[in-house]
Amino acid sequence: MAGSATVAKTGYDRCPMTMNVPSQHRRLIDLHGQTLAAVSGNDAAPGPPVVFVHGITASVDLWLPSLPESVRDERRWISLSLPGHHPSRIDRQTFGRWDDVTPAVWAEWYEAALKQLVGDQPVDVVGWSTGGFTALTLAAHFPQRVRSVMSISGFAVGRWLGLIGTFQRLSLSSLTRWAVRLGFGVVGRWRMLFDLVMRSGITDRAAFQSSSVRERTMEDWFAAFAQHDPAVMAELFCKIAELDLSDQMSRIKCPVLIAGGGADSYIPGIHPRWMADQIRGAELVLWPGVGHMFFAERTHEFQELLVRWLKRS
Repeated sequence: MAGSATVAKTGYDRCPMTMNVPSQHRRLIDLHGQTLAAVSGNDAAPGPPVVFVHGITASVDLWLPSLPESVRDERRWISLSLPGHHPSRIDRQTFGRWDDVTPAVWAEWYEAALKQLVGDQPVDVVGWSTGGFTALTLAAHFPQRVRSVMSISGFAVGRWLGLIGTFQRLSLSSLTRWAVRLGFGVVGRWRMLFDLVMRSGITDRAAFQSSSVRERTMEDWFAAFAQHDPAVMAELFCKIAELDLSDQMSRIKCPVLIAGGGADSYIPGIHPRWMADQIRGAELVLWPGVGHMFFAERTHEFQELLVRWLKRS
């Protein structure tokens, strides 16, 4: 199912971008049965690239408003999409069965994409939520690829809590999966409803509202959300519930930073603490009173932490 990457396509149609990012390139990377979207910047910059992977229902544009200037304008960076997230696509005729997807297969997709983008060059990987899981499983299965991992609100076991967990539980049965597809379709049409749903992941609402990156990030997120295939999203919610990396965490040998919100209603603080305990030498940073939307609840703290971590790596 994983296959290997073929020729990358450029210039795909995308949702509106509100920032002018220097030296930005967009590609669709062909894998067996799917394409993965990639945005990259400063491709000619020296040094190892830093790879960003967003969370469920977001897009490759999620990171850009939040990146500190020293990373956005000077460091070679790549933002990779999750499977099936617009403009990425799943080809149902050739993709195969979701039942065959394991953490190893998930990692193979990203190894194949990075092989196309950077050859054999090692990378630093920064992931949020499902992107954090992606970073960790890539490090566990392809240690030669990953120099360091920064997992923000990530997980090893893909069972969520809160409102997003309710949607996930509905996706587990074919009898109720229709409700998840319907929900995605409705939320994707109404910005007010989208904001209401996303509010369930926020704890520090005052910080979120005052964040300088909130408006740009949420505008681009909604534009992407509206173009996701609701059926694919429901299938992903169901599949992720079955993914379990817990028995492979000790295989991760690169430097790892586990960060997250101490008041995250989707992935509670006990989980990042457990993950940090499983990885030898892992650093743990928990922001008290913070929920799942780190980029707007603790914008400056995230930027400072990212710069420090990349310099240390």
